[in-house]
Amino acid sequence: MRTKRQTFWERIWASTIILYTFAATFVVWKALHKYGVNPYIFFVVDLITSWFYGIASARLVVAVIHKRWSETQKWGWLSALNFMLPQIYILISARHVPRDVYIIIFSAISVMVAFAVVGLASQIKTARKEKSVE
Repeated sequence: MRTKRQTFWERIWASTIILYTFAATFVVWKALHKYGVNPYIFFVVDLITSWFYGIASARLVVAVIHKRWSETQKWGWLSALNFMLPQIYILISARHVPRDVYIIIFSAISVMVAFAVVGLASQIKTARKEKSVE
């Protein structure tokens, strides 16, 4: 069972990720619209999955901290799926994209994955410190 504090931070985290959706949509509109990627569809997919990614990744952090390994696996898979769905949409919908653009897309995905992993690790480390102080 989650505390009110955990629920609050889950919602803050998810809301922050949703803000990122606006920036990502702008980039998609400017850079990939001409290759067939519909920025409006991307926005809807990213908006929906961002909320679920935010909640799942926050719960993943809590599950790791409390060593609830079955929950860790569930929230880890849900985090990964919701994180990747907007990128999968881009790869599926893009047409006649120059090779360099694919390199940029895969590089951006790689950077986002690295950022997500570092962010989750940082949250886990911080929360473990706070838990050990209590």
